[in-house]
Amino acid sequence: MNTSSLGSGINPKLMLIVSRALVALRPSLIAFLVVNAQVLSGGIETPISLCNVLFVGNLCAALAVLAWFGVSSIIQDLRQTPPKILIGLFINGCLSSLLSSLIFLGLKYTMVTNAVLLARLGPILYALAGALIFGKMIRKWEWFGFSLIGVGILAILLISTNFQINRGDLLILASSFVYAITSIIGKLMLAQDTPLRTVVFTRNFVSSLVFFVIANILFGPEHFAETFAGQLWIVMSIYALILIVLGQFLWYAALGRLDSRVVGKWTSATPIFGVIFAFVLNGERPDQIQIVAFVVIMIGIWITTLGKQMPPKPEEKDIAIQEIAVKGESTATAM
Repeated sequence: MNTSSLGSGINPKLMLIVSRALVALRPSLIAFLVVNAQVLSGGIETPISLCNVLFVGNLCAALAVLAWFGVSSIIQDLRQTPPKILIGLFINGCLSSLLSSLIFLGLKYTMVTNAVLLARLGPILYALAGALIFGKMIRKWEWFGFSLIGVGILAILLISTNFQINRGDLLILASSFVYAITSIIGKLMLAQDTPLRTVVFTRNFVSSLVFFVIANILFGPEHFAETFAGQLWIVMSIYALILIVLGQFLWYAALGRLDSRVVGKWTSATPIFGVIFAFVLNGERPDQIQIVAFVVIMIGIWITTLGKQMPPKPEEKDIAIQEIAVKGESTATAM
């Protein structure tokens, strides 16, 4: 199964938006789980910790992929995967664990709304890096839109904190850089015709191994005892199946069909979902600075998206025609 077969009849932009809505729900839901952990676990004092949540979440996600596609299919995919791609998948899984850790730790020191808005730096970095790596041109209005998004992020980072950046905001910003790197690696893996199920399975399986090893070294195996208390296991299973597995399948399926600029633009709409989820689940009401920053960020998103809809210039059409002609000649030669 690859990106072309998964959701082939679904608009890739729709898959992208749904995947980002699920991602936007994760920080709010994690914060909600931390606050309500004792109720869900039956009175255990501290059942929610970084390793517990991330280990269980990623393990459930990996097991869900195995159960859906079958162990033999996944093993066959891994055997047929070149060593170079396997190394890339392993690195992607390690970076995924780092990404989740940075977000989880950042939420301890900053508001969910702040985390959602600051994380908008990630899609910008991916769009810029992807443009360089994949040879996509960024137009003037796109630069202007990305600049406005950057201004909104700086407003939250500096003005709302009285120019004293807290630890949580720095961790969320760091996660944005890791997000951009993992997105590029994921697209490169899919460009090598790596099965989508293999990408999702290895990402979550490697992440769960990383958290398991770290927790055992630092705290010992008894650290996981409280993870399975009460209804927490059921909640984490649902969290893994819907937010992680479904979100990643939709994300990678869309990633394989869209270029980095389009991905960077449409994923920047995540703040809409994130702010709503933070209000509903965590009761956070954005302050004045956050509202202004949100408006500036959304204007930047609108500008970059509007630019995509504008017709290309004559010289751009000529370039596109030449590229089609070259592809046609290459196909004819291959046949």
